[in-house]
Amino acid sequence: MTPVFVTLATLVLIIGSLIYLAVGPVSGKTMAIAQAAYRESIRQPLFWVLLIASMFFMFLAVFIPYFTLGEDLKMMKDLQLDAILLPCLILTIVTAALSIAEEIEGRTAITLLSKPVARWQFISGKFLGILLSALLMAVVLTIFLGFTINFKINYEGLDDLAGPRYLVEAVQEFTRRLPLVVMSPLEYFLMILVSIHAMAAGPILIFCQVTILTALAVALATRLPLVLNLVVCFGFFFAGRITTVLETQAGGDRLVTFFAQVFGFALPSLGYYDVGQTLAQGISDVPWTYVGHAWLHGLIYTAMALIFGLVLFEDRDLA
Repeated sequence: MTPVFVTLATLVLIIGSLIYLAVGPVSGKTMAIAQAAYRESIRQPLFWVLLIASMFFMFLAVFIPYFTLGEDLKMMKDLQLDAILLPCLILTIVTAALSIAEEIEGRTAITLLSKPVARWQFISGKFLGILLSALLMAVVLTIFLGFTINFKINYEGLDDLAGPRYLVEAVQEFTRRLPLVVMSPLEYFLMILVSIHAMAAGPILIFCQVTILTALAVALATRLPLVLNLVVCFGFFFAGRITTVLETQAGGDRLVTFFAQVFGFALPSLGYYDVGQTLAQGISDVPWTYVGHAWLHGLIYTAMALIFGLVLFEDRDLA
């Protein structure tokens, strides 16, 4: 039961911190800018449209026939991880491209930077605030993911387990002696947490991809307009996904090997962050060392993108 309670405590801590950031006071110039960017991001209609549309698709995916001969739940899990990734990417890239570009072009940034605020604080605050709005969306959709997994299992009477067998049995043993009026809802709630724990590596690595692309979008927004920023960021995303495919499918082709090496050197191999198929197959114990190495890889590219953005912004004439 310990992993279940750790999962619950982690969710409560994240959601509580994000709620506090939306309504509570913060200290420091960077955090003040981050709070303003976070509030702006979650108040815009795009945030709620993406969130509601993603939840609708995830719930609809419960009833879609996949014709996979008993593998429907696995297919649904894989699709729903993508339903967490795409809206978070769209939210952060569009928000970064609009917010920063509009403040620079509208001379709002001049007013802010005329105060004792450094340009690196402006860039860091914008990046952090926009990224935290994506974190809120990812957490909400991850909780909904746990709900839909259990809903499909119960709705279709599947033999699949909501998570690792030892956790499922521990939850059943924990709730067995409780009155029925308490046992059923509590067991269902705990099973949702079991599903979230089993799938946790997926959303964590998804958020790592979002972090990299958000840093790139913030960096490019200091120079590029919205449309061009979107094209570059999503091109970067798809090229990063192709890198892994090229590396595995190169074979003896020298040209393919060359491009795989070039892309692998210049771009993060975003395909390594995709563990959806592994988790969907029920292999829920993705090594946390793998997750840690992937995050270290992602943080390096994030830092490089932010430094690149700061260099671009330092030379930008705001007058």
